[in-house]
Amino acid sequence: EGASLDDSISEDEKLTLYGDINDDEQVKLYLECKQNNQIFYSFDHDGFNTSMDFDLIENYLKEMSDVIDYNEHCVYLNLDNEKTYQFLNQGLPFLANYCEIMVSDALRKIGQKSQFSITVGVSIENDLLAIDIDSIDIPSQELTDVLNAYRRKKKFHRLKSGKLLYLESDELEELDNLMNDYHLSANMIEDGHLDMNVYRAFSIDNKADNSNHLVFNRSDVFKNVIDNFKNTKKQTFALSNHYQKILRDYQKFGYQWLRLITSYGFGGVLADDMGLGKTLQIIALLDECRDVNKTSLVVCPSSLLLNWHDEICRFSPNLKCKCVHGNLTKRKKAISAFDEADVLITTYDYMRRDYKLYEDYEFEFVILDEAQYIKNPKTKNASAVKSLNSKHRFALTGTPIENSLAELWSIFDFLMPDYLFNYHYFQGTYETPIVKNQDEDKQLELKKLISPFILRRNKRDVLKELPDKIEKTMLLEFSEEESKLYLANLMQVNKELQEKMHYEKVDRIVVLAMLTRLRQICCEPRLLYDNILHISSKLEGCLELIRNFQGNNQKVLLFSSFTSMLDLISDELEKQQISYYKLTGATSKEKRHQLVEQFQNDDTTVFLISLKAGGTGLNLTAAEAVIHFDPWWNMSAQNQATDRAYRIGQKNVVTVYKLVMKNSVEEKILELQNKKKNLADTFVENNEGNITSMSTEEIINLFSI
Repeated sequence: EGASLDDSISEDEKLTLYGDINDDEQVKLYLECKQNNQIFYSFDHDGFNTSMDFDLIENYLKEMSDVIDYNEHCVYLNLDNEKTYQFLNQGLPFLANYCEIMVSDALRKIGQKSQFSITVGVSIENDLLAIDIDSIDIPSQELTDVLNAYRRKKKFHRLKSGKLLYLESDELEELDNLMNDYHLSANMIEDGHLDMNVYRAFSIDNKADNSNHLVFNRSDVFKNVIDNFKNTKKQTFALSNHYQKILRDYQKFGYQWLRLITSYGFGGVLADDMGLGKTLQIIALLDECRDVNKTSLVVCPSSLLLNWHDEICRFSPNLKCKCVHGNLTKRKKAISAFDEADVLITTYDYMRRDYKLYEDYEFEFVILDEAQYIKNPKTKNASAVKSLNSKHRFALTGTPIENSLAELWSIFDFLMPDYLFNYHYFQGTYETPIVKNQDEDKQLELKKLISPFILRRNKRDVLKELPDKIEKTMLLEFSEEESKLYLANLMQVNKELQEKMHYEKVDRIVVLAMLTRLRQICCEPRLLYDNILHISSKLEGCLELIRNFQGNNQKVLLFSSFTSMLDLISDELEKQQISYYKLTGATSKEKRHQLVEQFQNDDTTVFLISLKAGGTGLNLTAAEAVIHFDPWWNMSAQNQATDRAYRIGQKNVVTVYKLVMKNSVEEKILELQNKKKNLADTFVENNEGNITSMSTEEIINLFSI
């Protein structure tokens, strides 16, 4: 029988195994046998004698296959089956011992990645980042389909030319990651072209530096933008003579940086330390970019509203500014006179209530002062300012915003929405890995993303340019209730004064008592009235200031001439969990020494000190800030107190804040102080000099309404 079998099979039998991929991403295999000029196929050989080799191959295919198609004489292997890869890697080389193997390019590539040449061109056109993706292997009009197939985890894609691409490729993976990183869908690509917001330039530049498989071509315009930000010192935006004289060098640098950010339509955070003149740098920017047809808006905490108004009037020769405050009618009127002002100033409290009133206006600049007020993206503060229309946006903060990543995200969401993507993505990609797992790579990546848009200098950086002591007066506004209370008392005082003024000699004790009463209402009406439940405007402003210093890990000395005021302040500090010590005339010498030692060496934020106790003998150089809660009429006593912090051993610049209520006796005394530096001594108990050194007119003026 063996002989007859041999006879029946011709010597010139030729076996060929054909393999390809079909459009359903299956491997299709069939075996062809040429015998005595006749051809037959696997699974279809009736009337043909098959050789042992043929049978072996056919059985092997049967065993490996997922589907046998007897009509097509072939088997199908699925690519999601591990067995298929085993067959391609080991089965085919084994079968090559028995037949010739003819497989398509696409099939041959399975298991080893395709290599595509992909170039990414990056330029800036029409204020947009233009991305052009080009590939020799993939026609640009078919790039979208190829990427979509890749995203659907397809292994193959057939081009219109009929060519089948095997999609496992480092280049496609990197391109897909690039698209995913910016939340871009493949459908956004038109003929290989894609536009992105120009603020992505820095991040794309970073990607280009770290790319392993894509080839990036950066245009000269693009390189120029990146270079400008790396070399801010080289910027030369015009600055008028007026500001050349009043800005310090680091403030001029800040101005150039603000102008650079503005010129590209980006938003930025000016995060200079407290006391370095962020307000002045912004005033210079608004003034130098002033356009008579356009209006800008400043949103700040209520305690800084009048300060902004004052500083603009003081430093800018051109800017007309208006405060949006008071009752609703007043605020509506101020907003509707939009065209008459260069700058409107309002507070976060009012903005929460008024944001709908701004819907029809577009501002040139919107400036958020103390931007940590929008640190929680879910609050009304945040959503109200984010709803404003504006061309340029800046945020100011004296505290380093990298400390809280949610705050960082919210501020950037105001400046350049979507720059740090949605919060859910940001949290998963950056916040959680950095905060929970201390992921240094992610930290570095985020730092690179944000650093072009943040300018922060602290006092140590610019020490040589600063005076040793920066003095600031914070003007605060009475609430409506406080104002009524103050006026009622003032009228009463005036009545008494009119009666007393008939005498030749003015009784300085009486005047002092009247003054003290008004000063106490300025500080905190609760010092005089039992039925008031909420804290004063001045205390609100003071706590705001303290929270900022706490955020910066800076220590504060707070002086008041009323020990009962210090008690009220300490109650609030406790409620807000701000650590403090308190020193009054009642504190023993030993305790006093102990508190000073502790404050100098621990991380307590505030030292509350009464006027009588704090004048001499204290060395508190750990503090960088001094707050005079109720500025004293006696300048020399005030300076003595300031010098608790500002003295030998102090390595930092000390910032001194005086809290003064607008339209009050405090403001009048301040004006007088500035006129006659030594006059104030007259008003303090146990001080030399007497009230008669002031003219009757000056005394009456102090109490005028």
